[in-house]
Amino acid sequence: MAASLRGDLKDFGIADVFQLMGQQRKTGVLEFNGDGQQIQILFDQGAVVSAAPVGSWPDAAFGEMLMRCGLLSRDRVDELRRECGASARTLTGVATSRGWLGEDELRKIEELLTRETIFSVLRWRAGSFDFTTKEIEHDQSADSLLGAEQILMDGLRMIDEWESFADLVPSEDTVFRRLLSFQQYGERCSGEAPGQLANAERIFQLIDGRLPVRRIIDLSMLGTFDSVRALARLHRHKIIETVDLEILASSSEVDPGGARQSPRRGMLAAIASLALLAAVTGSIPQRLGSGDPPDAFAIQRPAALELARYAHGKHRVRHALGIYWFTHGRWPTNLAELVNDGFLSHRELASEDGHPYYFANRENGTWLLAPDR
Repeated sequence: MAASLRGDLKDFGIADVFQLMGQQRKTGVLEFNGDGQQIQILFDQGAVVSAAPVGSWPDAAFGEMLMRCGLLSRDRVDELRRECGASARTLTGVATSRGWLGEDELRKIEELLTRETIFSVLRWRAGSFDFTTKEIEHDQSADSLLGAEQILMDGLRMIDEWESFADLVPSEDTVFRRLLSFQQYGERCSGEAPGQLANAERIFQLIDGRLPVRRIIDLSMLGTFDSVRALARLHRHKIIETVDLEILASSSEVDPGGARQSPRRGMLAAIASLALLAAVTGSIPQRLGSGDPPDAFAIQRPAALELARYAHGKHRVRHALGIYWFTHGRWPTNLAELVNDGFLSHRELASEDGHPYYFANRENGTWLLAPDR
């Protein structure tokens, strides 16, 4: 019979639990429950094999991370989920067999998911834990695994430093824009470690005055701590600054709703974009003719058509939001509700390139953030 250890985090803290796993070289599954979440951490001889939130299917958290990092679209992850369920294979195995992602790339995402999960759970203040002794199957070498005590030391150091980021990066919804060049940052921080400088440059390249902090974290694939630390340093040295949401709402890349824009007006904008799309597509045959193009004639996608398609996709989502509001008398809590009600398909929640739209209800209205082009 498998041995089990249970307790409350108020009586036996997370740090104590990790120390116990490491000192007694435990092998099994450690489960944390709290704040509406369930997290599992797998141990082998006191070393961490992996960590992830428990989802609706075995690789749900892994699939979500692949989408957040922009590596796979939701449709592809759904396809992987169906095939995993039918064949009892892992998401990693199916994705590599299809050639969608390489093993090294998938391994990096697995490591990122583990780091993010542990960093998240170390910040919990309440909850319960349950450890069950059992054999853990994995293909990682013992040398590649980090001991629980080492992870705990690194995690506690990160949490101590995390407190200093609060004023500089107030929330994951914060949007930054560039003020100076990255070269100027390098001049001001000449003594910074090469690794931290490389992280800062990676984050700097993603700052465009439109993407929220959470999206920058995901696309950088650096993890929450390293990404926010880089943002904080860039902000501290006045290389970047926060963008006022009122200014962001008035830009062409973000569509405000709610109190700032009525659903009826959103529908009119959608109709206008459809008209623009029809006008552009209707003019193409007259310009190119009905026959095949001459040899060595490169057909270029008209810029106006690309913009029209982009605008149409964006307004289509906003149009669906308006219909939902008229139907239910409220805004949805997330864009997935538009799919559940049949107003959109899963494919329409992202651009043609697979970048998802982002939606949030705020006190001053409803916001739809368009994806990257």
